[in-house]
Amino acid sequence: MRGAFLLWLCLGVVGSGCHREVASGPSSRTEGLVGRTLPLLASPALRLTVAGKLGTRTVPVVLDVARPLSMVSQECFEGGLPPPEGTVRAPEIAGGFRAWPVVPLPALTVSGALVPLRTAGVSGEKPCSVTLGSDVLEPYALTVEPLRREVTFTASRSRAAYVAETSASDAAWEVHRVELSREPVGDWPLLAARVAQGEAELTGPFVLSTREPFSRIALGPAEAQGLQPLETAANLPPRTFAVDSVDVAEGVGVRPLVVEAAGRWDSPSSLGRLGPDVWGRFTATLDAKGGVLVLRRPRVLASEASGPVGAEALVPGDVEGVGRHQGASPESSSASSGDARTATSSMMAPGVGGPAEGARDSAPAATKPGAEASSSDDSRATSPQAPGPGPSGQGATQGAPSSQLTPRQRCSDAHGVFSEEACYGLHVRREPDGTVSVVGAVFRDLPEGGRVHLELVGAEGQRLESGCAVGLSFPATSRGLTTQHRLPWPSLAQSLPACHAALTQAKDFRLSLYEEARQPECPTACAFVTETSSRRTVCECQPTPLGEGVAAPSRKKTSREPPPEERELEPEDPR
Repeated sequence: MRGAFLLWLCLGVVGSGCHREVASGPSSRTEGLVGRTLPLLASPALRLTVAGKLGTRTVPVVLDVARPLSMVSQECFEGGLPPPEGTVRAPEIAGGFRAWPVVPLPALTVSGALVPLRTAGVSGEKPCSVTLGSDVLEPYALTVEPLRREVTFTASRSRAAYVAETSASDAAWEVHRVELSREPVGDWPLLAARVAQGEAELTGPFVLSTREPFSRIALGPAEAQGLQPLETAANLPPRTFAVDSVDVAEGVGVRPLVVEAAGRWDSPSSLGRLGPDVWGRFTATLDAKGGVLVLRRPRVLASEASGPVGAEALVPGDVEGVGRHQGASPESSSASSGDARTATSSMMAPGVGGPAEGARDSAPAATKPGAEASSSDDSRATSPQAPGPGPSGQGATQGAPSSQLTPRQRCSDAHGVFSEEACYGLHVRREPDGTVSVVGAVFRDLPEGGRVHLELVGAEGQRLESGCAVGLSFPATSRGLTTQHRLPWPSLAQSLPACHAALTQAKDFRLSLYEEARQPECPTACAFVTETSSRRTVCECQPTPLGEGVAAPSRKKTSREPPPEERELEPEDPR
C-alpha cells in the first residue's frame, strides 16, 4: 500500500517527474538518523520539533508521522520561492485532498545528518518551518522521552520484535503495547481510543498525531454519541470538549482532558486525532511501519498514608541518587524522582486492527473522573481566575479534587523501590541561547493538583538566596503530566524584574519541596515565581485548546435548582 501511494503521489506531480525518490535507496534513508537522540525545542507543551538547517539557515523541523508529504513554509525562502517543479495532490487526515506546489530544497540537515529530502510541498505558514512527513519518517521508530524532552531515532522493527522485548516483567516500568493500523488512502497510523464524558462514550479509530499538541475529536460523531461540547460566546461553533477520560487501553490514558472539536472532519476512517496531550504522558515509542505504539511509565502503588500531607521535603541527595548523575551539568541533567514502569494492558480496538497486547500491571485501575484542568501559555499575575467558558450551569472549580483519581500513590524508582519521592521528576538543561530550561514531571495522580518548589543553584553548586520562590504547578490530573519552562522566561523581566535578575544568576535547579494543591494563581501546568517581599506571583503556563490562560471548567448538570437564598428573591407567579 505504501509503494502504491507513493507511485500515485509521483504521478500527481505535473511537468517534472517524481522527486520523492532517493537515489541511494531505502537503506541509506534509514541510516541517516538512526541512533541519534535529539533535544526537542523548548516549549511548555510537548511538541515534536527539533532544530535543523535548511542550507545555511537554522529552522525548526517538525516531525509529523501523519502527513504523507513533507512541507516547507514559504517564509523559509528569503529571496522568494524558487519556481515550482509541479503540484502534488495529497490526502488530508480530516478528509478530502489538497493540492500543494512542490519546490526544490537546499540541503536539509538535522543534528549534522543529511535528510534525504530534495523537494517539498509549500505551506502557507507564516513562521519559517520544515515539516518531515511519512515520506521521510517511515523507516524510523521515534522514542519520545517527555521528561528529558528528547526524541531518539531507531530503525523500524516488526511487531514480533516489540512483543519479545516488552513481554518480560520489569519491577520498575509499566509497559503497554498498542497496535496500530494504517489508513487505506493516506497511510497514516490509526489506533483505537475511547473518549468518555459522563455516561456518553465515543469509541473507534483515531489518527496518531505528532504535529499539534492537542487532540481533536470530530464534532458530529461525538454529539451523536451524547458528548456535549463547551459553549462558546455569541453562538459561535463549538471549539472544545471537556471530557472525563481518553483511553487507548483499559485504564491507560489521560483523565480529565480538554480536546479540540473538529467541525469539519469528513474522514470515513477516523473520529479525530490523538496528540501528545495523550501519548505524551508516557515514554512513547511510535513505529508506524512496525504497527506498534509502546507506552512506558513508572509503576505506582496506593500509599499506606492514612490522610493527605500538606507538604513534604524532597531531599536533593535522594533525588540525585535516583535520576541525576552526580556532577552533571545543566547541559543535560535529570533529577527524576521516579523512573517509569513495566506492565502491559489489553483493550478492544474496534475498527482498528485488533486489540492492544500485553500483561496487566498491578497498579490500581483508574476510573472515570470529573472534568477539571487544562493549560495556558502566558504570564499571569496574582488576580482571581475568572471562570472559563462552559455550558450553562457550569463554572470553573479549579483545584477542586477529583474523586476518581487515586490519592497518595507511591512510585517506583529505577530499582523497583516504591516511595512518594520517586513520583516527581526534574530535568535541567542549557539551551543553545545560553538560557536554562527546566522540565518537571509528576508520575502519580493528582486529585487536587500539586506543586513542587525548586531551589536555585549557583555556578559552584551552592544554594542561592534570591528573595523569590520558584516552582512548578500542576492541575488536578492523572499521572504523567510534564511541563517545560525557561527560567527566567522573557516577560518576567517586566513583571518581576528583581526575580528575573536573580534567576538569571542560577546555573542549575534542584527539587526542594512538594505541596498538595496547585498554585492558586496558576490554573494549569505552569512555572511560577513569587516575590517574597511583595507576595506577588506570576505564572507562565502551557497552552490550552480553550485559549491562553484559560483552565477547563468543571462539567456539571446544565440545569439545577437555585439555592434557597436565590429562590427567596424570585418573583411569585402571577395569579
